[in-house]
Amino acid sequence: MRTLRNLFFFSLLCMAAWRLQLEHQQLHPGSHARISSVLEQAKLRLPDVHVAGESEQIYFAPTTNLEEVDISLIDHAQQRIQVAMYAFTDRTIAQALARAASRGVEVSIYRDRAQFQEEQARHGQVLSILSHRPNVHIRVKGGDDLMHQKAMLVDGEVLRDGSGNWSVSAARYQDNQVSVTHSPQQIGAFERDFIAMWSRPDNLLEQ
Repeated sequence: MRTLRNLFFFSLLCMAAWRLQLEHQQLHPGSHARISSVLEQAKLRLPDVHVAGESEQIYFAPTTNLEEVDISLIDHAQQRIQVAMYAFTDRTIAQALARAASRGVEVSIYRDRAQFQEEQARHGQVLSILSHRPNVHIRVKGGDDLMHQKAMLVDGEVLRDGSGNWSVSAARYQDNQVSVTHSPQQIGAFERDFIAMWSRPDNLLEQ
């Protein structure tokens, strides 16, 4: 009886997942094919990808250079990129964002105040790469509590999340993981949270 009950609930979950995927394709015609293409290209470049499901892929550093995953997603952006990143010292990723902005992609970057100020004190080059560029917007959390997210949403359709900051050491040498998903539920949750963080009245407006 327990086995039959478990099989029944598993079938319900499969049907629900199929319906959500169908609804997403109806709301965003063609997006599934484009997203799948982006993920497949990344998968071909990075053969050590660990697939968690049809809508999600997981990569682990140092086996995989996570920098390549992020740059591939950035290079495929067409409309907007929303970033919440605790540490950001990787100049190559900054240059990829600058390229995206130069082709008309709106780039919004939300940072932790203490980490941002520490990077500036060390004369980091990321801000100089991105400063005063059209389509690049940077806001810094005003409060003392950490903004500890390491996430990026591309075109409202592809969410990158995980433990990896945007630094060379995090991408190439540390033990980190990054997941890439087009789950509507996860994307919706992040986008709502990003808008709430971006709209805080005590934010420091960098540019």
